Amino acid sequence: MKQKILLAFCLVAIGTSATAQKRTTAYAITGGEKGANNWSEVRLVDVATGEEVQTVYQSSQDIKVLNARTGKEIVKKDAANAKAGVDKPFATLSAACAYDKKHERLYYVPMGINQLRYIDLKSKTPKIYYFEEETFGAMSNRRDIPNQITRMVIASDGNGYALTNNGEHLIQFTTGKKPTITDLGALTDDASNAVSIHDGSGYGGDMIADAAKNLYLVNANRGVYKISLESKTATYLGFIRGLPRGFSTNGAVAEGGSSVIVSSSSSTLGYYKFDLNTLKAEKLDNAGPVYNASDLANGTLAFEKKKRDRKEETPVETPLEEATIAKQKPAIAEVVAKNSISVFPNPVTSGLTKVSFADQPAGKYQVQLLDVAGKLISSQEVTVGSKVQVEELRIPQNLAKGSYVVKVVGISNKVSQTTKIVVQ
Repeated sequence: MKQKILLAFCLVAIGTSATAQKRTTAYAITGGEKGANNWSEVRLVDVATGEEVQTVYQSSQDIKVLNARTGKEIVKKDAANAKAGVDKPFATLSAACAYDKKHERLYYVPMGINQLRYIDLKSKTPKIYYFEEETFGAMSNRRDIPNQITRMVIASDGNGYALTNNGEHLIQFTTGKKPTITDLGALTDDASNAVSIHDGSGYGGDMIADAAKNLYLVNANRGVYKISLESKTATYLGFIRGLPRGFSTNGAVAEGGSSVIVSSSSSTLGYYKFDLNTLKAEKLDNAGPVYNASDLANGTLAFEKKKRDRKEETPVETPLEEATIAKQKPAIAEVVAKNSISVFPNPVTSGLTKVSFADQPAGKYQVQLLDVAGKLISSQEVTVGSKVQVEELRIPQNLAKGSYVVKVVGISNKVSQTTKIVVQ
């Protein structure tokens, strides 16, 4: 009997542990309570339940403020500012933060103040650091809404990026021992954009990053853009569908793969998640009201491969490696020939190619475009339900001419195929 009780206890413990490991958390800039809009409090929240996991900062706290360069305590120089309280960490509120998991810091920018700041999450005694008297942005005054910074993220290169409402200033900040702040200038619209990245209806929102040096802007009006850090080109992906009326998209974090979780600054109904490939949203299973938040931040990258995935993935061969393998393993050619997934036309001359599925198991598939080194360029999910089905694959306009690989992976089965294509 004791053994049965012990076994049951162990099973419960294992189940509890597994549930805890699956929990997705995010740092959130919130008000003092649910429904409030004084964006001066920072909490770590469980996005599944919408509840607070940890209090990070409260505006009522008396926190030591230090210079980020020298580590010395900042002395208030302006008596009027000190009296008005604008020297306090969140005195002018904030709608932009980014979590640096490598250094355990939460970077943020106060609204109306051109200054980068961060909370030291490692310190037992709460400390906040200011990049004092260093320009961060281009605001002419506190009413300069177009140049307010409301979007921030730490990208796959380890650097932080902040974007003004009007998209005219993408600001990079490094996070190492000697941080540098660089204004990279304005973003450029992709030629296909139906809505400009500079459009005034798309102010606010948040940014996430993927594993391939791209940022994704989710503006407050539910519009989604993919931003290439290499070209500074913003491509309009579309409008998030399935969110309730009045739900502005102010905070965003990557959940893993193509899933993104969003919060609203006004709605406490719950947190929602949408897919970057389909832009369809669904409500998370939070039962009661959640903390409405002006911004969210975590350290997860979209489309980031786990260590196990990288080990199991079939490597993409370069042309030289393909020739060598063909001599060693002639059976590979037979497998490819018998597979009824094909890509055409090839070479690609119009920026558009097609993937044909013939006699393939019904279900969901990931169609990925990679370079010859195996780095992911783009990915889209398709659902196959017909005996013969053809799907379009758009090639990014800024992609250099050369050889690439189209990889098709069955999500619900073991189908996998790679096809080399040439972009001209």
